[in-house]
Amino acid sequence: MSENAMQSIMGLIVNAHNSQTAMLTKEASGEHIPVTLLLVHSQDHLMTAITYIDLAK
Repeated sequence: MSENAMQSIMGLIVNAHNSQTAMLTKEASGEHIPVTLLLVHSQDHLMTAITYIDLAK
């Protein structure tokens, strides 16, 4: 995979991670975040993508 593609992918991963962190921060401050199947599925995809990127390095 080209370096430009990896940089683009990493930008998307950072955005997704920032969204995840914002949700966790809200939950930690007492705001209830409903846990749906879609949320669990998206978290699984994010974790898997990060793992594959780490393995590719």
